[in-house]
Amino acid sequence: MLALSIMVFELLDERIQKILEKKSIREPTDPQKDAIPHILEGEHVLLVAPTGIGKTEAAMLPVFHKILRAEGEGIKCLYITPLRALNRDMLRRFSEFGADLGINVAVRHGDTAQSERDKQARIAPKVLITTPETLQILFTGRKLRRHLENVQWVIIDEIHELASDERGAQLAVALERLVDFSGEFQRIGLSATVGTASEVAKFLGGVGRKVTIIQTDVIKTLDIRVQGPEITEEDKELAGILQSDPQLVACMRRGRELIESHRSTLFFVNTRDTAEALAARYHIWDENFPIGVHHGSLSKEIREEMEEAFRSEKIKALICTSSLELGIDIGSADFAIQYNSPRQVTRLVQRIGRSGHGVGKVSKGIIIASTPDEIAESLVIARRALHGELEASIVREKPLTVLANQIISLAMSGDVKIDDAYRIFTRAYPFRNLTRDEFMDVLNQLGQIGLLRISIDSFKRSGRGMRYFYENVSMIPDEKTYRIRDIGSRKVVGSLDESFVVSFAEPYATFITRGRTWRIIEIREDELLVEQVREIGSIPSWVGEEIPVPFEVAQEVGALRSKQDFENYPGDNEAFRKLKEYLDKQNERYPMPTDNFLTLDVGRRVVVLNACFGSRVNETIAILLSLLLSARLGESVSVRTDPYRILIELPRDIAPLMILETIKSIKAENARELIKKAIRNSSFMRWRFIYVAKKFGVIEKGADYRSINLSRLIEIFENTPLYQEAINKILWEDLDLERTVEILKKIEREEIKIEICGISPIGMSGLEHSRDLIMPQRADHSILVALKNRLEDEVAYLTCLNCHNQWRSTPRNLPKHIACPKCKGVMVAALHSYNKDQAKLLKKKRLTEEEKKEIQKIYKNANLVKEYGKKAVLVLSARGVGPDTAARILSGFYENEDEFLRGILSAEIQYARTKRFWD
Repeated sequence: MLALSIMVFELLDERIQKILEKKSIREPTDPQKDAIPHILEGEHVLLVAPTGIGKTEAAMLPVFHKILRAEGEGIKCLYITPLRALNRDMLRRFSEFGADLGINVAVRHGDTAQSERDKQARIAPKVLITTPETLQILFTGRKLRRHLENVQWVIIDEIHELASDERGAQLAVALERLVDFSGEFQRIGLSATVGTASEVAKFLGGVGRKVTIIQTDVIKTLDIRVQGPEITEEDKELAGILQSDPQLVACMRRGRELIESHRSTLFFVNTRDTAEALAARYHIWDENFPIGVHHGSLSKEIREEMEEAFRSEKIKALICTSSLELGIDIGSADFAIQYNSPRQVTRLVQRIGRSGHGVGKVSKGIIIASTPDEIAESLVIARRALHGELEASIVREKPLTVLANQIISLAMSGDVKIDDAYRIFTRAYPFRNLTRDEFMDVLNQLGQIGLLRISIDSFKRSGRGMRYFYENVSMIPDEKTYRIRDIGSRKVVGSLDESFVVSFAEPYATFITRGRTWRIIEIREDELLVEQVREIGSIPSWVGEEIPVPFEVAQEVGALRSKQDFENYPGDNEAFRKLKEYLDKQNERYPMPTDNFLTLDVGRRVVVLNACFGSRVNETIAILLSLLLSARLGESVSVRTDPYRILIELPRDIAPLMILETIKSIKAENARELIKKAIRNSSFMRWRFIYVAKKFGVIEKGADYRSINLSRLIEIFENTPLYQEAINKILWEDLDLERTVEILKKIEREEIKIEICGISPIGMSGLEHSRDLIMPQRADHSILVALKNRLEDEVAYLTCLNCHNQWRSTPRNLPKHIACPKCKGVMVAALHSYNKDQAKLLKKKRLTEEEKKEIQKIYKNANLVKEYGKKAVLVLSARGVGPDTAARILSGFYENEDEFLRGILSAEIQYARTKRFWD
């Protein structure tokens, strides 16, 4: 073994061997031992190996060896990663090697300074680290194109992140374009998690090239457990302070215990809003708790600051999303926490694999699950991870958005022969089956839109086409963002999506980012000026957050419910107890929904179809049911889904048998046509059509969505490649038509049975449970008491509309009926600290339209205080509750004080909860 290892390093240039000796690296790791000989032989290689055992060096050491022997100038090696942060890491790691070997290594991406770009154009580095998007730009520069003619090696890191999406299809075409510049080059793909290595290898190689797959059989032990923390009395008390569910607080407490018992912990969550919510609550709980937050909507400076603080152990934990899922160097974490199910096995393997970073080390992690559904899903995903049962990697065929984008990209270099363009596309694996007619349809549509000028056998870009290219370099869905600037330091702390700003942002509103609460001082055209405050603010939402649960995972959850055999699942006793208690409660009076048995839970104007089919199948069935039930009832039927349920909200009570008959009436052979008909008016269509229309150049970047007549636009482009791509994109990314057809056939053959019952515990958990971190499932009395205490101590600036006298008080100290102590007037408004100065408008003679609106609000406010007294001031003290909302709360009927306080809490929640624009 040792002799063979030494032989592998002896294949490398002596200068490389000396550097390895100096670094005390005397024996290669298994991936290095397996891959280096194949790469030195010039083979295309896909290397799949666990995180932290030298994959990168397995690729770069033999490439450095070959560069030392290569002649000529220009870029010899392109190292492509999906993230800019990974680029920075690779530059750090390669620069030392490069300096000792006399090989210039540089990085180029969106953040690269212009001076550095100019330098690279003059003197090309031998190794250029970049992203798929920047590679598109490299093709457009005359000097850079000349440097690309010398490329002999392309390495794609974290290739699994690219293979199945549009960025990957764009990259696949770019590699074929590169072949036309440089001739054939050696291709090397690296990944820690690949479900279907053969498919990813085909993606890497393109059509007609053999790729050697090396899956290193290194046992890097994963130690994963699922825990379901029990709620304590302390958790209940803390829930009131943190305005949260006691179960979430129990999870936070357990997370803190684990963080404090380890040296360095990565705390993974699924969405950016969850990261912000948890970080903010930890800081409200204990300002000095050494925890940071890291996600893609924080500014580059803040992300780097957090990475360095974690690397240097100034903080003990970092709450993060997929932004730290990949191989970014953030030092040596000895533990990983996953809050709730990671939804997919590959994500769990990536995330837990970030701990115990190194050869022979065990990757240790805990999934902290908050509900029985989360526990069951986490147990299944953990088991599948420990057994290496990853999701399949599938490359989408013929994404027409990428075809349109890349046709215009090709035209940026001048006139393009149609035959040459078609040949380039069909060499790329995603477009291997693209027909000439499909290609010409897209080309002609781009000509009709005005992005291209097409002649008999060639095409070239128009002026509009050039503008399109620079606005659409990336295939990542974009939405206008606003910078968040700290008014004190003038530092940019992050960004917010337009949908959040439009629906929420106003002066003095508070929101959370960087794990801290900020108050908006001013909203400008492209940025928000903010100041930091110590309270719980609203959680922003960002585009593209939800992770779908795969069909296989949901099916195993169903099987676990059926067998209730937890022996092979890695959970603690409390997790098993909670899950068993949940399932026992179901079994007491109701049938159990499983992998092959559905229950139809019927309540008043609501029905829950419990179905363990995963996110995309349930979404597909839901769309079909909504279409058919709406047609049958002649009224709109609303549906919502999760991986285990379809929730149907009916306009009126109907016979349960009608719903069952409707489900059974969906014939498998008609499903495809029905779904296409249903999609046209679905919420999916708006978001997907606008995205595709942007990528086809029909809608320009930055266009005001409010001015778009979407129905008219869809009508104009019906039966075009653009419209078909919007449909195909929904079918690929949001729905699962093929598996839905299989399910429908099984229902027809009665292999899957359906039983009607009342609303069961499993059905009820779907109705009650929200993943929103602010909203308790149902606020208990302790939370409502905490809310009342907070509101009673809020300072109100009481302002007399008669004599303009203003005085401070709190609802707790006010009499039941309120009058001005100076003039005894009863028209008194209760203002907040941030708008108390608006009382000056009462004295103003000439008012603007905006000022008149503010005066109207003050009078509405005063009328409420006159009618409801102290009670009105209490309601008006709630966050985000203006006079209109307060009037609705105060005029409502409540059986007791708890119900009244729940009304106030709901208003605060509504104010705080961000509504995604596309819903």
